[in-house]
Amino acid sequence: MKPESSDCQNMFRFARPASSVLAAFTIVAIVAGVCWPGVHGFWGRDDFMQLAAARLVGSPWPLFVQDAYVPAPGAVFRPLGFVSFWLGTAVFGTNYAAHIIGDLTLHAGVALALFGVLRSVAIPRWLAALCCLLFAVHPAVVGTALWWSARFDLLAALFTLLSLRAAFAYREQGRTIALAFALVCALAAMLCKEVGLAVLAPLSWLWGCWAWQAPALRARALRAVVLVWLCAVVYFGWRWCALGTFSSDLTGSLPITHALAKGLLDWVQQAPGYLSFGVQIGGLRGAVLLLAIVAILGVVKFSPASHSGVKPHARRLDLAVCGFCLVVVPALLQAPVAALNAVPLRADMSAVEAAMQSRLYYLSLAGTAALLAALLAQCWQAAMSYWRVALVVPLAAAVIALGSVSHTDARAFARRSVQISGVARAAIEAVDRLDLPPSRCHVVFLGVEPAPEWSIFVSMDSVMKALSPDLARVAHCYFHTDYVTYFHLLAATRDAADAAPWGPLHIDGAVVPSRRIGDLAIDYLTPPAPVDTREFASMRFLRYRDGRFDEVSAQVLAGTLAVRLQ
Repeated sequence: MKPESSDCQNMFRFARPASSVLAAFTIVAIVAGVCWPGVHGFWGRDDFMQLAAARLVGSPWPLFVQDAYVPAPGAVFRPLGFVSFWLGTAVFGTNYAAHIIGDLTLHAGVALALFGVLRSVAIPRWLAALCCLLFAVHPAVVGTALWWSARFDLLAALFTLLSLRAAFAYREQGRTIALAFALVCALAAMLCKEVGLAVLAPLSWLWGCWAWQAPALRARALRAVVLVWLCAVVYFGWRWCALGTFSSDLTGSLPITHALAKGLLDWVQQAPGYLSFGVQIGGLRGAVLLLAIVAILGVVKFSPASHSGVKPHARRLDLAVCGFCLVVVPALLQAPVAALNAVPLRADMSAVEAAMQSRLYYLSLAGTAALLAALLAQCWQAAMSYWRVALVVPLAAAVIALGSVSHTDARAFARRSVQISGVARAAIEAVDRLDLPPSRCHVVFLGVEPAPEWSIFVSMDSVMKALSPDLARVAHCYFHTDYVTYFHLLAATRDAADAAPWGPLHIDGAVVPSRRIGDLAIDYLTPPAPVDTREFASMRFLRYRDGRFDEVSAQVLAGTLAVRLQ
């Protein structure tokens, strides 16, 4: 048998590169084929807010030093994620298809990074490719890749896996460049999203075990552990300077300890649904997937590998532990978000809503694939060729079944996201026909009933600033609806007095101040009470009916159409 050490090359090369390139190309091609229908979709719930802010902020540099999360200050610190939005907007404008092609490319990169991790510990090439594909075409993963606002999760997963691969390389070779690469990627993962902190667990395990097993190299290994935790100290210090807090105000009045407990319980309870996607996989595809799982378990149980007495290679044991860490640690890190808005996967849930929820499990599914590869590699190592075929066939069948479901879901995502975007398109067209005043510009949309996937969290103000073809024309205007608009995004050059007759928002008797991030201003307003109807003369009113907005300013001013300012 060929010694395993010959399979472990440096961090940038594989043995038999032509075969590895073919496997990598296969992964990318299948991901593209499965996900492609989603390119024809449209922007979703948080996308409008993120896109509007990226267009208005002007420069990316304030995103590294300021609290850049739009809805509420002191909530999240994700500078690299926000900068990626700014960069994408600078390159692609508001072209949804171009942005999503970029995200799908990023998702394929995550799958390739996972493939690199598996190959770096001598997981057989095509077994590694199949395990990566099980991750890459999983419906929960594809949904995450298609929701633009979930790019935080893609970036955090990418840097986590790149860091893990470099960590294995540093342990095997002791090269300083591998250590530096691992540390830089670890810090980058944290700066993309809080779930990137999960990288601390597998790196600490790898290098901690190294210190235990190699006394001669203990100082080097322990220094690496200290350095990766120093990255976390840098991250939290940076976060505190930007947000003014080490934790998060995302949970509002809910104490962070309660949010962690509730969110962790919700995540664990709902995880089986999203990891299996069972309630939305039925019929022939569900039967194929179930049979594939049974066949894989049968091969693992009855193949000669089960009775060979061959001990798992230490690196594969390390991979299994690292995969387990990436499965469970994100549950704790994403608990506050889960406490706020996580819901179980339902059979009647639309593809758009399922995608918004699936992001909570993206990194965990990558960890699951790594754990599966580590477990199956032992069987592969000791089994004869026909047993390996018996393992490949059900794995390939599972990839086909999951890929088929994801392809259907990607098409459903595109169809549903376009279907619920009619009000946004109509609003853009209607405002383009208006003569907007240069100051005290207020436009009130009436009759808007947002889709369940949007709820009241999509404001027409964000829609206008996100999609208007002439941003400068609307950047100083306040857009309202007949449901609550929690914040307005504007050009920082606007005059604060232009918000009248709306006044500053008060919470617990204190004024919520306006914020400025680069060239972006964020105003938190409350409507006048009582309303002086003479103010209506300077406003524009648009009513949504039969798929279009018509101006009804004259009826409102005449008193024949009642309105309630929100």
